[in-house]
Amino acid sequence: MTRTRAPGKRVRDSIAPRISLAIARRLTGIWYSKKSPPRLLRAASAFYERAVRDRLVRPSGQPPCPVIVVGNLVVGGSGKTPVVLALADSLSLAGYAVSIISRGYGGRAGVRPVRVESGSCAAEVGDEALELHARTGRPVWVCRKRDAALAAALSDGAQVVLSDDGLQHAALPRSFEICVVDARRGLGNGYCLPAGPLRQPADRLQSVDMVLVKRAPDGNPGDFSGTAFDLEASELESIRGNATPPLPPARIDALAGIADPEAFFETLELRGFRLRRHPLVDHQPITVEMLAALPGPVVLTEKDRMRLPRLEMDQQRDDLFVLPVRARLPEEVLQRIAGHVREFAA
Repeated sequence: MTRTRAPGKRVRDSIAPRISLAIARRLTGIWYSKKSPPRLLRAASAFYERAVRDRLVRPSGQPPCPVIVVGNLVVGGSGKTPVVLALADSLSLAGYAVSIISRGYGGRAGVRPVRVESGSCAAEVGDEALELHARTGRPVWVCRKRDAALAAALSDGAQVVLSDDGLQHAALPRSFEICVVDARRGLGNGYCLPAGPLRQPADRLQSVDMVLVKRAPDGNPGDFSGTAFDLEASELESIRGNATPPLPPARIDALAGIADPEAFFETLELRGFRLRRHPLVDHQPITVEMLAALPGPVVLTEKDRMRLPRLEMDQQRDDLFVLPVRARLPEEVLQRIAGHVREFAA
């Protein structure tokens, strides 16, 4: 017997994301404004810093193998996952058994480590972890406790472990820290949550080993101190079938459920596309109904691709495309990481 969702639940499911998106937009407007945030939020930020003061400094524990944490200070994305992908490829080519650990945001990761498999879905392990596994072929372990994920990776034979995020995870020992900063948004207004986007005060940057600054889509590195790198987008790729991708100045439906959808939209606009924008909440599920409402062609991020629903034959459409993005890291960055791994083993 086929089960259908109650009308009340369908309404709640459609309203909740819209409310979350409205709240996210409101907070983002405050966080990245030059105006001082409301007094109540500033007071809450001071309380936040006191409540999490044990997590505001770099953990002192030493791991049994090189553990490289790629994180950031702000809520939301800054280019961490592409950096992890680039480092995984570089270290794997050097002959190391590389594993990746992740919190598994957007999935149902608990306190027991779960290895991402080819048949895993984003609802179980999270879209970022699924993307990391799909694009590297390396073992990826997800767990709410990253130290437990590290133990699982070591038991599985890892020689080097990359942590996608985890800069604030005090229980995770690490040998090298990389903080990724988005030149487009920087550190916002400089306040910690909830008055600003910072999960740790800005002076935490003084204790990391490397700061990488992701240039804006127009190539602007901003005025932030660190080593600049680019996210390079290649040509659109068909997701289902071998359909011919649209060419500028075609009008497309651009759908993005990432922390900063505007960066994705800006990249497409710089290529000459005309957009119908569809920003989603970060990690928001993509439904059959959502896709059916878009006239197309539809262009997604690789992260969003991991959350596409499984469609029945009569629901298939061949106008779904993804914009692949890669981090092009300077050779000096790759050499420094390789040198750290060699020195750790010496």
